[in-house]
Amino acid sequence: MKRLSVILVSSLVILCLVQACAALSSGGIVTNPTQVNALKPGDQITEVSGTINLPSSGDMTFNPDDSVEFYTQLDGASWSVSIVINGIENPARTFGGTHATIGGFDLAYPTTNYQSVSLKFSMTGGTVPASFTNGNIILVRALEVDPQSNQVSSAVYSNGTVINPEALQTQVANAKANIASLKADIDTKVAMGVNVDAAMQQYNAANTALNTASNDVISDPTSVEPLLDSITTDISQANTALDQAWADYSIQQAKAQLSSVDGLINEFTVNDSLKTTDSRLVAIINKRDLAAQAISNANDLFTTGSYPSARGKAGDGLNLANQAWNLSLDLKSELGKGFSLPGLPNLGALLPVIVVVLIVAAVAGVIIYRRRTSWDELG
Repeated sequence: MKRLSVILVSSLVILCLVQACAALSSGGIVTNPTQVNALKPGDQITEVSGTINLPSSGDMTFNPDDSVEFYTQLDGASWSVSIVINGIENPARTFGGTHATIGGFDLAYPTTNYQSVSLKFSMTGGTVPASFTNGNIILVRALEVDPQSNQVSSAVYSNGTVINPEALQTQVANAKANIASLKADIDTKVAMGVNVDAAMQQYNAANTALNTASNDVISDPTSVEPLLDSITTDISQANTALDQAWADYSIQQAKAQLSSVDGLINEFTVNDSLKTTDSRLVAIINKRDLAAQAISNANDLFTTGSYPSARGKAGDGLNLANQAWNLSLDLKSELGKGFSLPGLPNLGALLPVIVVVLIVAAVAGVIIYRRRTSWDELG
């Protein structure tokens, strides 16, 4: 008995899954004209016709509570829809406008007596709206909807593509402006010393696609939209590469200044024998440590791809390192380092003696000069 219950439950689950996967399907759809991938506003579609196969529901050929809705984005369309039962076509029903609906009550028959129910349709005389510029346009869509007009399962589509050369030219012009802006940004970073190799690769790819798109607007308009999409992608990737390179440059700048500060701190503690507890050195070290922490945070943000934030933290680190550097120069001057020459002893401490010697030498020179002058006059 338990095994029978399991079998029954499993059967119900399988049945529910089958019902959930059931959907409308196409028995073949034909368009006239056949080429609908380069439509323009005002173009007329002579006819879209075909057959829609219906999903069964339980022991009925279709769910009687649901409906089948036909829809088009074309203006001025006319519809002819007939119900085909067991291969026998019933008189067609006609509709006008963007929608045509057949209720489930007319489509639900016991599956014990009826093997199949389908809908044969024809949509004629639809015109591409003047307001429709570019992109996919629905020629015909067949959709099962519930009593609340919610979609049930997947739909059947027949689509076309509208291409407006004027709109394409506008898009190409916008892409050209975006590429020019990117190049200006790259040039600015080059002047700063940023490595822009990766960004330039994406820029070159975008520029090549732009040249092709510009030529294809008239000769091959269907190829322009994919080219524009690739340009958008290339520009986005170039901007990301530029952000990455700029952030790396900023971090390296901050690290270099921090290294310079470390060199001076080492000079103070080794050559000048200053203790790290010296208040003048403490202020420098505090600034240095804050700079190091900011640079470390910048590295972490860089690793996660947060390049603008990493650049900001690197800027903070550079600013703090500069403050430490300026304090170090002040201390260096205070210690007399400004009078040292490479390879020579520090003369800063001897400055008063040197000044006295120079004054004495000047006075002696004047006295000697006057005496020699007076001797020359006496002959």
